[in-house]
Amino acid sequence: MQNYDGQLKLNGQEYFYRAKDDNGSSKITTLIMDDLSDAADIRSVGIQDQLDSFWRNMAYFQLDKNPKRKLETSEDYDKYARACYKQAMHFSFLCIRNQDLIVSEHCMAWYTNVAFSCELFFKYYLFCIHADSKTFIKKHDLFELFTLLPEELQKDIIKCHPEKDITRDMFELNLKELGKAFTEFRYSYEKDSMAFSAQFLAELFAELYERTEPLKE
Repeated sequence: MQNYDGQLKLNGQEYFYRAKDDNGSSKITTLIMDDLSDAADIRSVGIQDQLDSFWRNMAYFQLDKNPKRKLETSEDYDKYARACYKQAMHFSFLCIRNQDLIVSEHCMAWYTNVAFSCELFFKYYLFCIHADSKTFIKKHDLFELFTLLPEELQKDIIKCHPEKDITRDMFELNLKELGKAFTEFRYSYEKDSMAFSAQFLAELFAELYERTEPLKE
């Protein structure tokens, strides 16, 4: 099997695949069956549908070559929403499991993940209401994303913030100051010093994590 680049197992079956060069980037594309001289080398009879599904999930090793999901129909938006929620929960899980990092030298890594989790929760809400993706999909600023949410949802988020008596003006001031947290925290090493409302950000994250529910099927 020297003509093949690797092998894998799917549902207990063993398969061989070949990767091809595509504009300088390797991509696993399809099983090569015609070149096999011995049918025993690859057992694929009767599971073509499973294989088709498997290969659709293969991707470029060069990350920026991987195509994005289409985002046109209501169904597309719902798929994005579910995927966004899932990723938000994954990052939130890391934050919750590592809360002890808040008071350690690793705190900026923790707050970076917290800020990104908040961004994903806001984007999840926007996908759920099928907001125009062009207005938010490439945004990272928490304040800008918040202002795109429906007015009633904005009011409810402010009302349910752990600091019960916080005014809208104070909430928005804190959020505006923290708006670029994700991008700024990642490069905090470039700064001699940095000040931010750590408590507000942590409380916002806790609220969004507790209140956000998955989109129903």
